[in-house]
Amino acid sequence: MDTTAWIVTLIGLAAMAWVVWYFWLSEPKGSLPANQPESSAMKTQETFQIEGMSCQHCVHAVTNALKKLPGIEVQSVEIGRATVAYDPAQISRDQLKAAIEAEGYTVTS
Repeated sequence: MDTTAWIVTLIGLAAMAWVVWYFWLSEPKGSLPANQPESSAMKTQETFQIEGMSCQHCVHAVTNALKKLPGIEVQSVEIGRATVAYDPAQISRDQLKAAIEAEGYTVTS
């Protein structure tokens, strides 16, 4: 294999390693950020239908936007939908919707 092929191969491997790190390893699974209590008796569960999400980057963007908010537990985020449990005394449904829409998506319900 000539030098150019080696360089192209190494760049490709580096790009794949970055994608794996960014989407799967950059945030420990199963751990909760400090602002997300494990459970609370006053939690309200809400599922948002979201338009404009088309890939795992979108899922990651919505997840991170929601995790930054106080009094919220992100239960699941997938393309087109996010389910959260939140404390209405700390944050409103409109604030959750605004955080998703600030990432460039449209909340339809």
